[in-house]
Amino acid sequence: MEALNKLVKQVGGKVLWQTPVLGQPIGEQDIDEVLAIWYPTHRAFLELKNQKASAINFKLRDICIQHAVIHRCSESIIPK
Repeated sequence: MEALNKLVKQVGGKVLWQTPVLGQPIGEQDIDEVLAIWYPTHRAFLELKNQKASAINFKLRDICIQHAVIHRCSESIIPK
């Protein structure tokens, strides 16, 4: 998480929350954890791959994580 926090901070974002997944009522996704990350703009989100911390973050992610899915959500639908 330290590498991810550093990377997200480089584009002005922040991890809002992180929680383990304890199960699901239907489906068969093998999910261990869910994170919510806020970015100031869509451009900042897209700039993740161009940051200095990107290489080490994605290297560590490939070592630790078997499967990852990233979804972009509209800020207007996020509960306040």
